[in-house]
Amino acid sequence: MSAARTARSGPIRLVLAALASLALLFSGAATATTASAATTGLDGVWACDVPAGYVYDQVSMNRTCSSGSWNAPQFHLRTPVDGLTACKSSPGFVYDAITWGSACSQISGVTSNMYHLRVPVDGLTACMGTPAFTYDMITYTSACSINQGVQATTFHLRKPANGIWACEIPKGFTYSQSVQNTDCSSIRGVQSTKYLLLG
Repeated sequence: MSAARTARSGPIRLVLAALASLALLFSGAATATTASAATTGLDGVWACDVPAGYVYDQVSMNRTCSSGSWNAPQFHLRTPVDGLTACKSSPGFVYDAITWGSACSQISGVTSNMYHLRVPVDGLTACMGTPAFTYDMITYTSACSINQGVQATTFHLRKPANGIWACEIPKGFTYSQSVQNTDCSSIRGVQSTKYLLLG
């Protein structure tokens, strides 16, 4: 390819890319909900799939992402942050509540789960554990249940440290004492072992 032809094709590509972006914008396939979307990547954009590093907080069933005459899901992308309620969890986060609604549903008239994302910190009560933490207490609440009205376990997270009591021994630690009580039991009223960490 000659240098002259290469020089001419550069501006043409830019014009074509700009026209394609405008067409998507007017079609509603890719609309940013905030000015910050330009600086935070895909946050606030509607897309046909969910790339790594993102979650979504709404689903729209339409033909924008369909290869035929049927509706397919389109996802409202969000960058995961502490306190965001999203349709799925994300690596590096836990969640401390599950709610139900139609925002995440891909079936008309059916509600689905939504997760209140949290950055794990020492002392947080969460619906799940995480490898960087242990826990020192299990409680029961319907806030963490994937079945409405049914109670589920919650975990009082602790950052592993020498001299704290924990339900599990984290990697790199051992223990100097143990006790039997119901603090760590996943079955109500049944005793289990709790450990005084040494590390």
